Amino acid sequence: MSVLVTTGDGYHIFTSSGKHLTSLEGHRIHGFTPGPDGTWLAIVDGNEIWSHGRDGDWTPIATSERYLTAVVVAGDSIFAGTDDARVLHRKVAGALELVPAFDTVAGRDSWHAVGMPLRVRSMTATAGGAAVLVNVHVGGIPRSVDDGTTWAPTIDVDDDVHQVLAHPSRPEIVVAAASVGLCRSVDGGVNWDATTAGMQLSYARAVAFVGDDVLVTGSEGPRSTRAAVYRASFDGGPVEQVTGGLPEFLAGNIDTGCIGSDGSCVALVDGDGDVWRSTAGYEGFTCIAHGLAGVTGVAVA
Repeated sequence: MSVLVTTGDGYHIFTSSGKHLTSLEGHRIHGFTPGPDGTWLAIVDGNEIWSHGRDGDWTPIATSERYLTAVVVAGDSIFAGTDDARVLHRKVAGALELVPAFDTVAGRDSWHAVGMPLRVRSMTATAGGAAVLVNVHVGGIPRSVDDGTTWAPTIDVDDDVHQVLAHPSRPEIVVAAASVGLCRSVDGGVNWDATTAGMQLSYARAVAFVGDDVLVTGSEGPRSTRAAVYRASFDGGPVEQVTGGLPEFLAGNIDTGCIGSDGSCVALVDGDGDVWRSTAGYEGFTCIAHGLAGVTGVAVA
């Protein structure tokens, strides 16, 4: 099991044997997400999507004149979000093209910038690719079930979502981290329930799935000096803090995409750039690297 970390200055692999491997030094890598056939996709230098294969090679697969902020695979389509809150679409091996319907989604005139320009912050697709969900900051989570032809708003815009994530095998389960806490949906992201119960630090920034649980990171706000990790069943129920080797509070914010899991182990990076990895589930956390700069995402593979 390796921890994969993307940063503003390249890509890092921390192997289970203790090796620290790097590539793409000098390039900003973000939007890291699973691709087809065991690959990973990432945005490189803002305007290109690259594929990372099982052989370790990186290959450019798409380019855009727009600055890209998120990417997701849904069936045989690739969707990408932009820094001006647009969505692009690529079918199979075609070019990235603007999705006009996303510009006219109901309620778009109520979207507004908070802390940063209005943009797509994260994207996800339900298991099987039937639904695509786009987290706009701040604009809720528009959802499409027809490959981007039409879009419908879901969660309240002012819930201020920071990450949306669909369960890898259960298409009805979708979760989100928001300023209103942990948000859970059991109907594929159509309806949402939010809770902060059990969260001392309830400004939620990132989510991941492990076992039958969702992990959510919380802090005091955008400029927080401390963060914590919480767990809850993704079907509902109470929220509890995760310890398992972690300190009571970690540094800063554990931001969008900065906690990840392969379903059995978890990795995260805190606001100081310290990389933490569990041995099983959310137990046995140890710090495997310190002070990694400019972290943009974390995954486990």
